[in-house]
Amino acid sequence: MRSHIAAPLLLVSGICFSQVPLPDRPQSPAAYPESEAAAAWRGLGASYVRKALKDQTLDRDPVLNARVDRVMAAVGATAAAIDPRFAGSSWKAILIDDFGHGAAAFPGETILVDAKFVRKLALEDDELALIFSHEVAHVLAGHATEKLSFMAEYLGRDKLPTAHTALLEFLAQDFYAAVFQPRAQSQEREADSLGAVLLYASGYDPQRALALFDKLEQLQTGPEEPGPQVHDTAGARKRAVAAVFAELQQTHAHRGPESR
Repeated sequence: MRSHIAAPLLLVSGICFSQVPLPDRPQSPAAYPESEAAAAWRGLGASYVRKALKDQTLDRDPVLNARVDRVMAAVGATAAAIDPRFAGSSWKAILIDDFGHGAAAFPGETILVDAKFVRKLALEDDELALIFSHEVAHVLAGHATEKLSFMAEYLGRDKLPTAHTALLEFLAQDFYAAVFQPRAQSQEREADSLGAVLLYASGYDPQRALALFDKLEQLQTGPEEPGPQVHDTAGARKRAVAAVFAELQQTHAHRGPESR
């Protein structure tokens, strides 16, 4: 993943991606072609949208949708400038009531967003941009493909001959998510780090964006969600993302404002 974006990022944000602190973790070779894995995940994303259409839970608020479209376009344009694989791509964010997740990214440049989550936290544009940057980072880093490679590695490619069968098996039992939890946690930390770079390069205000974690911390005061936890605490995430922002700002201070 780093080889795809290091040079373009040098042009976009004035700092080499290798300077951004990312967790060290083993990278297994992909078990399935990237196009095949992406198609499997796109199919899952499309099924969520079809269900929302059937249940009439697509959010139709024109004001909120216009805000989301504007922020998503800015973050998507930054991703396209950073990673040539996504040059010319059109990213979209789709608001769904009661989606059940704050947001989730799918290959195919699509992010599904829980509209009630956005309203409950009264998210400002800078905070939305940080969420979208985090989700885009998952796609740029190939995290969805890595989940399927894990399944092939865990059960054997002979039992999971296609990316589609690997995805179905992964979704079939919570047990697999529990086994994958350490890698998933590394993925989330990586998405936070890369997402911070995307946010910074997109021109949104880093300090205002950090307010997102204060709002998430309020949500964490309730009962812990069931299942394996893959995110660090909101406070720990805020410190990690703030550290990336500080490093980027320090670098640009040395190089001059024209580097951003």
